[in-house]
Amino acid sequence: MALSDINFQLGQGALGRPLPGEDYISGFLTYINNGDLPSGFTTTNRIKQFYSITDAENAGILNDYSDATAAQGQIVVDTIGSNGDKAVVSVVEISPSGVTRTVVLCTYIKASTETNENQVSDAMAVLINAGTITHGYSAVSTTGTINLSFPKRLGIYPNTGSPIVTTITGTIFLILSQPGDYITGTYSKLAIWHYHIAEFFRQSPSGILFFGFFAFPEPYTYTEITTMQDFADGKLRQIGIFKNDYFSDTSEFTVINTVCEANATDHAPLSALVTSNIVGGDLNVDLPSLATLTANKVSFIIGQDGAGQGNYLYLTTGISISQLGCALGAVAAAKVSECIGWVGGFNLSDGYENEVLAFSNGQSYASISGLIALQTALDTKRYIFARKFRGKNGSYFNSDHTAIAPSSDYAYIRDNRTIDKAIRLLYAGKLLNDLNGEIDLQGNGYLTAPQQSIFESDASTSLDQMVRDGEISAYSVTVNPNQDVLTTGTLVVGVKILPNGVARQIVVPISFTRSI
Repeated sequence: MALSDINFQLGQGALGRPLPGEDYISGFLTYINNGDLPSGFTTTNRIKQFYSITDAENAGILNDYSDATAAQGQIVVDTIGSNGDKAVVSVVEISPSGVTRTVVLCTYIKASTETNENQVSDAMAVLINAGTITHGYSAVSTTGTINLSFPKRLGIYPNTGSPIVTTITGTIFLILSQPGDYITGTYSKLAIWHYHIAEFFRQSPSGILFFGFFAFPEPYTYTEITTMQDFADGKLRQIGIFKNDYFSDTSEFTVINTVCEANATDHAPLSALVTSNIVGGDLNVDLPSLATLTANKVSFIIGQDGAGQGNYLYLTTGISISQLGCALGAVAAAKVSECIGWVGGFNLSDGYENEVLAFSNGQSYASISGLIALQTALDTKRYIFARKFRGKNGSYFNSDHTAIAPSSDYAYIRDNRTIDKAIRLLYAGKLLNDLNGEIDLQGNGYLTAPQQSIFESDASTSLDQMVRDGEISAYSVTVNPNQDVLTTGTLVVGVKILPNGVARQIVVPISFTRSI
């Protein structure tokens, strides 16, 4: 046994010290009723910038479940029984690890001083409340009736079944009203937002997150993406979109992609990672292939934690929670050229969260027969989820698919982020200084050799840093001198980029040999 001591564990990310560049700057967009806005937000102040989970908490996004409605049941004392009779009141609830458990709230033994229903219910309420600090349940006794309040953290879980259980020894008789028949619970939206923000900063401790709450639109046009990009002065590189409405069809991806393309035209390109509610859906039947779309700026996250906080939120809310915050954080932490499915770079598990895996319709991997076949089918349909590798600790994304055919040059998030960064650098670099500038021409009206070299050098300067940072393998810049700029007013600067490769499949021929 070790000697007694005081040990210190250093935290990370609270100072929000930024990384070099701006590739980590991200947004998170969600929809909410105006009456549900956290304390730090108003209808005229819908977007805030966070450098850590502490910033989010200071803005009122807490995981204390304060915005939930506690489920309530009733226990009516119908017959007080005889002295020495015993009544054990228990509840069946879901634990933070997702395991159903029975919690004893009180063990009541009738005393001779308790001669009517009021006194019995009062005594039982006192016993229940004595344990509130431990189990979280509370009771109020009124005229022989106990109103039993469940912890808010349980959300909608107590609304179904018969969670209140009594075990009687003797002739005491209690009449139960379950929450589903009395007062149903509602879940905490704040806890969901807090979870995704915490997961973002767990993956990207030095990231920057712009978080925006917007009123439910009809229909969804996703113009809020542009609102957030404008608020961030065009610096968002990726944005997460959390929709707790049910996923209906893929048309919304086309709408999102159109908005992202409009931002790219406005020199503020970004990628979108999306989650919709797919609870109750059949993964094989209800999720169409995204390979038929042309929405290369959009990715759909359908993975979910299976035994940690994400799973607990799923069980107590009844909606898809997903790994959206985790995926957004991984993208923010990655170089633009890196795939978030890189096994050597992006372990999603901290030993608790995302250690056990599920899909965001609530199906745990352990419950699925033919899991590999299903994962292969969903991967082919270009969805993003987490997976395991035999003999390897941790959890890892299957890929970084976008909603477009795999043959596209922009079939992966990394493709889009790489080209977007190159475009941003070219636009903001020396080429912008050349806009509306004079161009020296030869006697035949075409560019002079020195002028050609200047434009090629100005474009090259912007891309050199990407080569040095290992984000692209090489590039070429070509300016054709035989351009009639005098007539057209247009100068064409040709840029070709050689991206880094990704080993999506590794083939190892192996065999015995008679000699080496």
